[in-house]
Amino acid sequence: MGMLDGKVAIVTGAARGLGLGIARAFCEAGAAVMLTDVLAEGEASAAALRGEGHKAAFLHHDVTDEAAWEAVVSATVAEWGRLDSLVNNAGINLILTIEEATVEDFRRILDVNLLGPFRGTKAVIPAMKASGGGSIVNISSNSTRKMFPQTTVYSATKAALANLSKTTAAHFGRSGANIRVNSIHPGAHATNMILGGADDPAPSQEMKDVLVSMIPMGRFGEPSEIGSTAVFLASDMASYITGAEIFVDGGATTG
Repeated sequence: MGMLDGKVAIVTGAARGLGLGIARAFCEAGAAVMLTDVLAEGEASAAALRGEGHKAAFLHHDVTDEAAWEAVVSATVAEWGRLDSLVNNAGINLILTIEEATVEDFRRILDVNLLGPFRGTKAVIPAMKASGGGSIVNISSNSTRKMFPQTTVYSATKAALANLSKTTAAHFGRSGANIRVNSIHPGAHATNMILGGADDPAPSQEMKDVLVSMIPMGRFGEPSEIGSTAVFLASDMASYITGAEIFVDGGATTG
């Protein structure tokens, strides 16, 4: 019996990387999962999960589009009859210092990283209430504590997302809606951003060595390790956990 048997989830930014790792973990825990992304390869990712016997579907989804959120929620409920979990994973980053970043850069990142989860949270409330409650997991970043000058805007949006998670958790806790909200704060993980890919040139080995040297556990995390944390937070085993910040970064924020 899986930890999420009978549950239904939406995972954004799930075509690859951390999002796909989260979607796979949810499927393996027994949930039906709607993968969403602006990347068309999400269809192949969902098909691969179905090929393994899981309940998975894909929708093209721009998290900056409020109407698209309504469509995703409606399609998910139409497909599986309920909605129990939302993982706001979709996010973007531009490597910019405060001197390099423009107002337009800030607005672009803010629209995806903060307003995207804001829109999503509002969109899922009716469906989660109809299901008797639910879990929202926001993927923030360990850059809320570990500062890098090149992530000025990204870090600001992720810190705001962590705070949004807490205030939202406080509201739902007092409203009796039985919706829990928590944030996960990843560090460096083995995704295209680190390993490189067709659209993501890999950083130099020297840069990888520098990144690993900052992690007490001495390695990059795996997407499955974010996935298992999200599964726990979405499960009944975390029924008394809301408003929490969980750092999954190999201890990088301890020093």
